[in-house]
Amino acid sequence: MKKVTYFGLLLAVALTGLSSCSSSDDVTSDPTNTKSGESRLTLTISTPVAKTSSAKGNSFAMGSRVTDITKDPTATEEQKINRITVGIFSHDGSTVRTIQELSSGSGDAGSGTYKQTDASATAHIVTNSLVEGDLILVACNAPAGTFTGVQKATDFKAKTESIDNSLATPFDGQVGASLVYNNIPMFGSSTLSGSGDKFSASVNVNHQTAKVTLSELTVDFDQNGPYKDASFTPTQIFLINVPNELKFDTDASTGTATLFQGYDNTDKSDKSTYRDYLSTSVFSNGTELKGDSKGSSHSFGTPYYFYTMPNNKIDPGVRTKLVIKGLFKSSASDTQGTTVYYPVPLNATYTNGKPAGAEGSTTFAVYANKNYQCKVTIKTKGALHPTDDVTPQQAAITVTVVPFADAAQNTVFE
Repeated sequence: MKKVTYFGLLLAVALTGLSSCSSSDDVTSDPTNTKSGESRLTLTISTPVAKTSSAKGNSFAMGSRVTDITKDPTATEEQKINRITVGIFSHDGSTVRTIQELSSGSGDAGSGTYKQTDASATAHIVTNSLVEGDLILVACNAPAGTFTGVQKATDFKAKTESIDNSLATPFDGQVGASLVYNNIPMFGSSTLSGSGDKFSASVNVNHQTAKVTLSELTVDFDQNGPYKDASFTPTQIFLINVPNELKFDTDASTGTATLFQGYDNTDKSDKSTYRDYLSTSVFSNGTELKGDSKGSSHSFGTPYYFYTMPNNKIDPGVRTKLVIKGLFKSSASDTQGTTVYYPVPLNATYTNGKPAGAEGSTTFAVYANKNYQCKVTIKTKGALHPTDDVTPQQAAITVTVVPFADAAQNTVFE
């Protein structure tokens, strides 16, 4: 007799408006009864919990090309689950037990759905026999059909999602010019425990993308130095060297050589790697910053939020950077000014000019589920191209981490 396993899925998450994709071809039976030869598995999936967010809602500054995020999206929005894919494999990952895609619904066995409550969702799945120690992989918000045909756990973890789907595609929507903060890909894994007709497991899923926050931008021109009368007017903020894909694994970076940019280089005919959503709109009424740190007009004030792909490439020409573009004037007599750029490398703390990564991580590598919070102080003239570095660049960066893990960076361009 073919052994059938009854699989009950409990998602303990603070979610609203859950929805999802197609049902599995491997579901049947009554959710309230365990029949002969069937077993029940209760799986708890918890989303990442932000420890420092104090955001109460969203507000947007509308630009000509994109929607700029100027208020921190809430943890509930960033943790929203729109679809769930569950993969169960033998303990060594060599044999697939089942791949299930779940949508919002009754949560009954055979329905291919999960049922939502205030802080959780429950689903019941019937599949072939489960064994204690089986490996469970969970992907949230992956495009429908991403894991079709997967036979091994390594195949599941090797599946990729494009930058457009990961950063700028709403659930069941089209790729747009704006970042999307409520359909973020997530991943987690665990193992099965239990025997007979009762099994259980708990899976914590984490964001597969990273977050970048420009929380503060100030100037501090030395009143006894060559730029004592200088000013800087920010005109745009964008990301450069963002990988084109991520994977559903603990290390979400694929090491891809294809990198996308948030600046529109009109000198190039090939704009295939340019993306609107990696940039703010051009500020039509930029704030002129001048003076030292005690001045009344030294601070920009408005925060900006981005999402980016994980990146394990750390060489100068390929590491991900947040770039601040603007007009630099050396003095009041410099009426034309010069367009300059301040590239801020992510995940680097500088001590005596030597960089180090946050909490022992690889310097300049961008990790999934981290929020790189950047405080930038400008004391000198910027670079003439966004891919250049300000020389000398003394970046005093302090990094601390919590999930959607804040990595607070204080960067000083001197």
